[in-house]
Amino acid sequence: MSDYSFLYPKTLGLMKGLVDLIKSDEVEKKSLNLVVKKNVEDLVRVLLSEGFHRLKICENKKPMQIGRGFTKMIDKTWEMHVRLIDMKEGLVAIQGEVEISRKYIQHIMSRRAPIIYEIVNILKKNGIDYNIWNNQINDYVSKIFDDHQIKLKGRSFLIPWIPTCIIGPTVGFWFLVRFLYFIS
Repeated sequence: MSDYSFLYPKTLGLMKGLVDLIKSDEVEKKSLNLVVKKNVEDLVRVLLSEGFHRLKICENKKPMQIGRGFTKMIDKTWEMHVRLIDMKEGLVAIQGEVEISRKYIQHIMSRRAPIIYEIVNILKKNGIDYNIWNNQINDYVSKIFDDHQIKLKGRSFLIPWIPTCIIGPTVGFWFLVRFLYFIS
């Protein structure tokens, strides 16, 4: 299927005056969060108005996560997953990642990558002020100097869950009936 390309911060200026470099192999491990001082219900309304929907099943909840996460299809293959995390003093962190859609079995084994700019665009569009928090260094980002160009490879053949869950047991039942018929 299709590949997904996006930008992720590489060189960061921090409020303490330090500079942090996120290496390409650290992108998935080093987490940047968007931090907002906003009512959770308002954030939920914004996400729903942007086409996200709440996850009902199959979610790995993070510590301090507020409720269930949100997901939005980007195209036929990829989806954006967003979580709201409770921080101290009325702040809410927003974490996002791109992954193969939950519609497909390959979702379980797929590579995921964190996103930041896609969520920034949603916040800007809705007039929500934000700061970027660097979890590794425990400091706010004051400036982004340059970015990584990330490309997630799509799978050539995706297997949807629903037909597989119907056809697999049906074929298995058919073979069981044939086996029982032949041994009797």
